[in-house]
Amino acid sequence: MSHKRSRRSAKHQLPRRTMLRGMLGGAAVTVALPALEIFLNDEGTAHADGSAFPKRFGVFFWGNGVLPWRWIPGDTGPDYTLSEQLMPLERHKSVMNVISGTDVMTGGRYPHSSAICGMLTGGALIPDGERQYWRDPTLDQYIAQRIGGSTRYRSLVTGSVPVDSSVSYTGDNQQNPAEKDPRALFQQIFVEGFRLPGDEPIIDPTVALRRSVLDAVLEQNRALQRRVGLADRRRLSDHLDHVREVELRLARLEEDPPNLAACMLPTMPPETIGDTGAAPDLELRTSLMAELLAMSFACEITRVFSHIFTRPVGDVIFPIDGLELMEGGETVIKGHHDLTHNEPDTDGVVMARVHEIMVYLMERLADFVDPFRAIEEGQGTVLDHMVLLGTTDSSNPRLHSLEDFPILTFGSCCGELVTGTHVRSSGENASRVGLSLIRAMGIPAEDWGRDEGNVSTEFTQIRT
Repeated sequence: MSHKRSRRSAKHQLPRRTMLRGMLGGAAVTVALPALEIFLNDEGTAHADGSAFPKRFGVFFWGNGVLPWRWIPGDTGPDYTLSEQLMPLERHKSVMNVISGTDVMTGGRYPHSSAICGMLTGGALIPDGERQYWRDPTLDQYIAQRIGGSTRYRSLVTGSVPVDSSVSYTGDNQQNPAEKDPRALFQQIFVEGFRLPGDEPIIDPTVALRRSVLDAVLEQNRALQRRVGLADRRRLSDHLDHVREVELRLARLEEDPPNLAACMLPTMPPETIGDTGAAPDLELRTSLMAELLAMSFACEITRVFSHIFTRPVGDVIFPIDGLELMEGGETVIKGHHDLTHNEPDTDGVVMARVHEIMVYLMERLADFVDPFRAIEEGQGTVLDHMVLLGTTDSSNPRLHSLEDFPILTFGSCCGELVTGTHVRSSGENASRVGLSLIRAMGIPAEDWGRDEGNVSTEFTQIRT
């Protein structure tokens, strides 16, 4: 038998959850081991017991579109040249895909909102009085509903700008609020119930009792479901689902945490962040959130997140020079959305300030990707075992256009996706990209979306 075959045989004899156990002062103690080579296969790409590194999914959304003529690269393929607005992402070019030329085909009745609903749900917004109704779950929730049951949180929803907004919906117009305070997110996932590998489980004596209570009322719930209308049946199901979710979350605290070498307790974010009026400290907020989300993946706290950088129609005042314009003889500082519609040409350049804002946005997106690439897993990184979708709410914001929609992806999702290329479509349905990401996550969906947004064929150009 060769030396290599002997090593493989030895690996399979040692479970990856092996811990060092002993006695200290009469008490049993355990120390978790990192992901040693003996726990991995010969290539360092999976665990020796055959279990692969988990796949993860994230969304990074920014409001108010792009400038297509300065966004879309001039050439295609793996040797493409980054455009002006994509240049801040140069350090991630090898792990990134630029997808251009696809169209959101679900209609543009509601500027900004229609496009992102179509992009993230594959369906159209439904009129609901003076408001709009998000009928279907967004990609993050669609995926979380299918893969999120084994982690403490099915998904996390976060944001950079401290205002109420998110682009995460569970369906039936149920919007998931985004946590905008990095310190509060830290407390939620790394203080309240968090345990490092090897820590003793947290036992909640009420879990078993509440499980028994839920089981006891199950038959009554079924009888009540038969008596009420459709809307009430949904409310009852949602209520009990939420109760079950809390119960499962608490029960997971009683399980041994996974032996993940990359998992460690991050630094607590500062208590206050120096926001100034309408100009939040987006650089610091975004970096802190990214670090926490990346570690939440490494620690198997969740496998799905949605992050909103700025909201649709948002008028954030960005920390760049030249935002002052003259109106009525007075100097006025303009916000992002206002500038996309009202900025005058500067020396013949259309929306010059909006372009500078886009460069700033892509700088923040590059910072957001950094922590996921920095955490090593086996011979790869967390980013290698996930896919991050970056997108917005329109192409040309002045026209609220749904054609030639801006789409970026980062990460190969455990080798399911190609990276490092610019793919130019000739008007394919943007829903095909969503279906490709769903299937890359290991979800055997026959199709995705509805009506004009429904597709059963993937965007094959990004699949391996």
